[in-house]
Amino acid sequence: MLKNCEVHPTTSSEAYPFPDIRKTSNFVFWNRTRLYIMVLTLACLTFIQMNTLTFNFTVICMEDIVEDHHRLTNYTDTHWFERNTEKSLLFSGAAIGGLIGLIPSVPLISSLGLRNVQTISGLISAAGAILFPLAVSIGFSASLICRILQGVGSAIMFTAVGVVPGVWAPSREANTFMAILSCALQLSNIICMPVSGLLCESVLGWRSIYYLFGALTLVVYGLFWFTYTDDPKLHRNVSQKELGKISTGKIEKIKESVPYLAVCTDPTVIITWVSCFGGNMGFFVLSLYGPTYLREILKFDVRETGFLSALPFILSAIIKFAAGQVSDKLTFLSEKARFVFFAATSQIGFAAGLVVMAFTSSRLVAQIAFNFAIVSSGLNIMGVIKCIQLRCLQHVHFAIAVISFTAYVVQFLAPIIVSIICPDNTPEQWTILFLFITGIIIVCNAGFPFITKSEAADYTKPRNVKVENAL
Repeated sequence: MLKNCEVHPTTSSEAYPFPDIRKTSNFVFWNRTRLYIMVLTLACLTFIQMNTLTFNFTVICMEDIVEDHHRLTNYTDTHWFERNTEKSLLFSGAAIGGLIGLIPSVPLISSLGLRNVQTISGLISAAGAILFPLAVSIGFSASLICRILQGVGSAIMFTAVGVVPGVWAPSREANTFMAILSCALQLSNIICMPVSGLLCESVLGWRSIYYLFGALTLVVYGLFWFTYTDDPKLHRNVSQKELGKISTGKIEKIKESVPYLAVCTDPTVIITWVSCFGGNMGFFVLSLYGPTYLREILKFDVRETGFLSALPFILSAIIKFAAGQVSDKLTFLSEKARFVFFAATSQIGFAAGLVVMAFTSSRLVAQIAFNFAIVSSGLNIMGVIKCIQLRCLQHVHFAIAVISFTAYVVQFLAPIIVSIICPDNTPEQWTILFLFITGIIIVCNAGFPFITKSEAADYTKPRNVKVENAL
């Protein structure tokens, strides 16, 4: 006999003709299990992103490995960490891993589910972080392998941001849900940069950062494995009342193959991918090289660099959370008006911040513009990702996987571009870089407001069944 069962009749539009029996727990998080899932997923995404970011900061405080090498060799040999080519490859290593991880991600999510794939990703990311200090002592090749593992682990991030809200969020909370999950990009910097700055200058040293973040990644992903489900119906802590709230007005997604050609030739999808490429180019240049810019150009010390690198991401997370709630309440505007507004506001503000950074000689003005640019970039998730969710529906995981692919391409290209344009890290070279990135952002985003559509594409409609859950 089942204990604590809830029985509810299905409607004629549901997939099953018999009453649906669900076994539930006595504890249902006050009918807000979805909020627990949101916070848990946010923590998981934050830690895998932190594992890829840590090197971007510790690169400025790893001089001890060079000094130790010189003492051992009596200054007769150059350490690989002193060569810009090897450093650039380590910066790009996470992007290489991301590209490798994305290749199997779409078919694996379709066959194994997000829970299994994301848990495996977390374990890989943790291994890459925990083993990195050992790898550095072994040599460049081992270090690059660990960076690639960190990237493989983070490959699931953008896909999860797009998929989890569609599964767990009620329709009227979807934008807020997505905005909060996408804050993983900001939270990872908020936590990583100041903590790294403190530990780098402590007796524990830079190696402790990797051990700490890697261990915490294992903890949160263990919790994720035991308490997350790919369907709210299967979660013991989801009450019937909450399930009804989550399900009302949604599309019942039937497992089916992705119409790759149709998605890839959809003008709305194509221009969204192009727009994301431009926005990501600016974001990742500032994310990857923000500490270097603050340290080498604006001349802040290591501890100041840690806190100042985190500041714009704190502001971005706050603004993004507010923007998600505002978007959910702007029901008098069409869906397209809302996502175009956020996309345009984001990219125009981003470009303006870069232009100011390019031409100002004031350290204060440059810091303000740096903050403004990153805060503006955070709003783009409410534009492009929302657009592609509305357009692709059940195939959104593939569309977002391509966005992830372009993001990792950008992460791979960014170190190459920076090393070519800014070989000496002079203010004049950074001015050229900022103007170059501004041009890319403008060109890639110019067509977004005019080409995109908010209606679901034809390739999504024939295979779906409408769920009208009145519970």
